[in-house]
Formats: sequence, C-alpha cells, structure tokens
Amino acid sequence: MITIHVYSEKSGVRTIDPAQLTKWDYSCDEKIWIDMYESGSADCERILSKVFGFHDLLIEDALKYSRDSEVHHPKIDDFESYMFIVFNGINKGATISKIKFFSLSCFLGHNFLVTIHNEKPVNSVAESVRNSLSPSSFRKGPDYLLHLIFDAIVDNYYPILDELEEKLNSIEETMFKSDPTNRVLVTILSLKRDLVKLIRYSSYQREVLFKLTRADSELISPEESIYYRNVYDHLVRIADSSESYRDYTTSVLDSYLSIVNNRLNETMKFLTSVATVMLPLTFLTGLFGMNFEHMPFLKSEWGFGLTILTMAAIGFGMIYWFRKKKIM
Repeated sequence: MITIHVYSEKSGVRTIDPAQLTKWDYSCDEKIWIDMYESGSADCERILSKVFGFHDLLIEDALKYSRDSEVHHPKIDDFESYMFIVFNGINKGATISKIKFFSLSCFLGHNFLVTIHNEKPVNSVAESVRNSLSPSSFRKGPDYLLHLIFDAIVDNYYPILDELEEKLNSIEETMFKSDPTNRVLVTILSLKRDLVKLIRYSSYQREVLFKLTRADSELISPEESIYYRNVYDHLVRIADSSESYRDYTTSVLDSYLSIVNNRLNETMKFLTSVATVMLPLTFLTGLFGMNFEHMPFLKSEWGFGLTILTMAAIGFGMIYWFRKKKIM
C-alpha cells in the first residue's frame, strides 16, 4: 500500500495516486511524503529508482528489510541531496516474551520524505501522523514529519519497559514465596535476552539521532534539530533504564541461583545426616550377620531384641545430638 501526500502553498495538502507520480524535482517548492506499507508492488521500486533516482544498494536494503523478518541495524548515510536512515522500532506480541524488532527505512530530502516499512505499529504511527497533518506541519518540512514518526516509535518503548519491570517484580515475589522452578529460570533468561537486544538497538539508534541533532546536513534545519534532540533524550533514558533493568535481572538471577543452591545444600545436609545415622547401624547388622559358629547372643532368645534396642538407642542418640548441634 502506497500513500502519497503532496503539499503546496496554493493547493495545501492533497493525496495523489502512485500512477500520477512520474518524476520528482528536488528543487521544486512542493513537498511530498510517500509512505510505503508492505512494499510488494511494482510501483514501490519504480518510485524509488525512476522517480527519485535513489542508489540501487539503498533501494535493495530498504525493500529487503521491509519484506523479510530480519532487522537492519540502525544507520544513516548522507548523499548531500538526500539522506538514507534506518530506524528500529519495537513490536510486542501477545506476551512480553514475544518482543520483536523491525526496521523503518527512510529517504529524507529537502522537499520529500519516503518511509518504507511492513509493521503495523509503524503503519499506525504513520496513520496518526497523517490524521494530524495540517499545512503548517508540511510547511515545517519533511524533517519535521520524520521527527514526528521517530518520536512516536520511541514512545512505544516505554510500555514495554514498564511490563518488563512488572514481570521482574512478579518473578522476584514468586521466588521467595514458592519453590523456584525451571520455568522461572527460563523466564529470567528470556527477559535478560530481550533487555540485551533492547540495549543494543537503542545504543545504535542514539548514534543516528545524535548525528541528526548536530544539524551537520542542510537537510536538517537548526530549528528542527531541537526536536530531534528531544527524541534523542528519550532514547537515552530508555537505554539507561534498559541497562538498569538488565542489572536488576542479573541480581534476580543471582538470587534464584542462591535459593536453589541453598535448598540443595539443605537437602544434601539432611541426606548426609541420615547416612551418618545409618552408618553404625549398618556396622552392627554387618557384624552380627557374619556366619561364625561362636558369636555373642547367637543362641540367646534375647539376642535379636537386644540388638534392635541397641540400634534404636544409637540412632535416636545420634539424631538427638545432631538436633542439639543444629545439624539436622
């Protein structure tokens, strides 16, 4: 699906059909925003290569990662007349453990913006931006529209972080209230893996946004660089929070392992105590189990009873001593 908005001072904002777009003048006064969602049509490649004349490698990257489930690392390439930017968003599935990252490819010029993606969250963001479009928004330029999209994508990280924190708190409470299980361990490791991904992608994107905040390119005006600075600050807080949650997850994992080891030690101590109690009893049964003709109590009718009483006295005596020493 391709959505094209064109703005001019005379006619304002209007939507055109992709077939109407045959060539774009980089120096014209009109401004255009092209949003490509699920870019599988022939018009997508035609617009990128024939209408705008973007580099073939950039077109390949943009279309490849909008069709595949793979994620392109965030990056920014400046070609003077336009910039190619890859930005990553986050998409939460039905559960917190099904977090998925996706790529948004952008071509930004002096009077045009092309966004390419295949994820519903970005489509919803683009739809909300389109619904709020006004001549004043377009008048500020494509760099302002791109800032709105980046800001909405970064804001989607916050609910994920909140759910991760709630999940960690829930796991910690479960560990101390009931016996830790392998399912708890798998959940902790899964959360830690998601946080590592979150830190990695957010750190890459900080570099991209930092370059945009410096306004080194003429495509980003000094006035708009302030807005990118605001998005950059949000991303820095997200990265810092992710790192703190990762440390928190590590401490929860250490607590889990400590609880498991402590309970294992308690079990081993109990089994060792039982084996120690049984040791002299086993000695007595082995001693009196020898088949010699002349043995004490061999012919006595009280022999078996006295042996059982002796074994019971030794066993209970050792248990009492272990309890007194707090070994059992």
